[in-house]
Amino acid sequence: MNDFEYLFSFYALLLGLSVANVASGFGDMWRERHAMPIGVCTPLLGLVVLSGGMNIWVRFWHTQHDVHFSPWWLLSAVGVTVPFIFVSRAMFPTASEPKSLEDHYMEQRRVLLLALTVPPCVSAASNILAGNFYSGWPGLWMSVRIATPLALIPLNSRLVQRVGLSFFVAWLVFGMFRW
Repeated sequence: MNDFEYLFSFYALLLGLSVANVASGFGDMWRERHAMPIGVCTPLLGLVVLSGGMNIWVRFWHTQHDVHFSPWWLLSAVGVTVPFIFVSRAMFPTASEPKSLEDHYMEQRRVLLLALTVPPCVSAASNILAGNFYSGWPGLWMSVRIATPLALIPLNSRLVQRVGLSFFVAWLVFGMFRW
């Protein structure tokens, strides 16, 4: 097993947890749809987590020739993936919280959206520390990737949140095909 394969398996484990959490949450959402209104923001947030995780995999695949296993690569992997695991769990209310998923999102959006800024910040910092500076498309993509959730944090309108999250999902999906 080479360095890339070893580290990729660690990424797969951590990102797989967030994908499993979102998929389980979507299943619970569907099962409880008559008792708890779903809304739009929580499913969109789930799509952000899924597309964000896919972006990590695609980007990591394209950097496989630069991977040399070290504790720094492990720390970077944790910093990039654990926020997705956190969001994938925190985006759904507990069974003891009798509120709609949309209400839960609106109450928790500050923490959830702030957590979504951690992966690109960690990724950018690790790349810059390695001497890989962003310019052109990667720089624009990373800037929008960080700015979008930050811009949504103070906005209390459900419509603005829905539009912003929809844009975020589209940006992440578009970005997967641009690397």
